[in-house]
Amino acid sequence: MADLGDKLDEIEGLKDKSFTLFGLRMTPTTIGMAIAGIGSVLGALYGGFTMYQKVEELASLDIGGYQAQMEQTSNKIETQERLLESIEQNLRDAKQLTYDIEKRVNDKIVRFEDKMDKFETKVEDTKAELEDKLQKALDNPLSGN
Repeated sequence: MADLGDKLDEIEGLKDKSFTLFGLRMTPTTIGMAIAGIGSVLGALYGGFTMYQKVEELASLDIGGYQAQMEQTSNKIETQERLLESIEQNLRDAKQLTYDIEKRVNDKIVRFEDKMDKFETKVEDTKAELEDKLQKALDNPLSGN
C-alpha cells in the first residue's frame, strides 16, 4: 500500500513537471489555463451564434401582418363598445317607458277609485233615500208618497 503522504508529494511535484505539447513546453497549470481559455472563447462564440440566430428570427417577423391584426382587433373592440353603448341606451329607454306606463296606470287607478267612491256614495245616498221613503210609506200607507 502506498502512503498518503507519498501520493500528496507526487501531486505537489506535478507543478514542477513540464510537458512538450505541439512543440511548446507547458506545465499542467498552463495546460489547465489554456483549456479554460479555449472553453471561454468557444462559449463566447456559441453565445454570439445563438444571439445571431435570435436577431435573424426577429428580422424575419412579419410586422405588417401583426399590425393589420392589431388594427382588426382594435376595430372589433370599437364595434363592441358602440354595441354596448346602444344596448345601455335601449335599456335606459325601456326603463323610462316602464316608469311612464306605471305612472299612467297608477293615475287611471286613482281616477277609477275616485269614481268608485263617488258611485258608492251615490248608492248609499239613494239607499238611504229609498229606505226613508219606504219607511214613510209603511208608516202611513194613505199619505200618497
